Amino acid sequence: MKIIIILLIFLFSCNNQDNNKFIILSKASDSYIKWISDEKTIILDAYTIKNTDSLLSLADGIILTGGEDINPLEYNDTSNIKLCGPINYKRDTLERKLFEYAFKNKIPLIGVCRGMQMMNVATGGTLYGDIPSEIGNEVIHRFNGEVNHEIVLCDTSSLIFSSKKDTIVVNSFHHQGLKKISPFLRVIARAFDGVPEAVVMDKDLHPYMIAVQFHPERLGKENQIYQTIKSSFHKQLRINRHKRNF
Repeated sequence: MKIIIILLIFLFSCNNQDNNKFIILSKASDSYIKWISDEKTIILDAYTIKNTDSLLSLADGIILTGGEDINPLEYNDTSNIKLCGPINYKRDTLERKLFEYAFKNKIPLIGVCRGMQMMNVATGGTLYGDIPSEIGNEVIHRFNGEVNHEIVLCDTSSLIFSSKKDTIVVNSFHHQGLKKISPFLRVIARAFDGVPEAVVMDKDLHPYMIAVQFHPERLGKENQIYQTIKSSFHKQLRINRHKRNF
């Protein structure tokens, strides 16, 4: 479980490429690292590394993590600008590049919160600028910090949920959400106000792209969603590595 600079990664990977999985986080934090790591994982923080092209050449998997509001101009919406917090232009550009590389090269990708929104925006979707003012407060998605609420499964996907229940309690810390859904994505779970809470990419377009609006990395290692998403992601990393070796 480690974040190391790109030079050391190159040196290390020369002798260990077959044994280690390289996972790129768009912006790392301890909770993401602890969640997605295993004994043969090397975590790279894309936000701190300048040579993105060299970084991407190592990628076995990519995770677009949570964070600031996406610039509304990324989805051609000027009205949402006044509803957003401070815009991180560097991150918008970086995460589009990570997504496009993963899509083109069939690299497994998870989107979390902002990452789910970027996945939608990058494939032609749009966002609600502010859920309370546009949809209302039937469901509280954040209130002075993280909250919990139920979501309902509206399609099946064992990549995220292995429960047979129709509803699941998740954590939540966002004020924006998916509005116009990209034609590339399928919504598999929603909050009770209709806001999408989980999506998967059409498998005809990509073998493994999934995203959730909540934060599995903070649900705890005993939580089923925490375990299921991590397990399905690492399974796909192994499949991809096996394909490359033959």
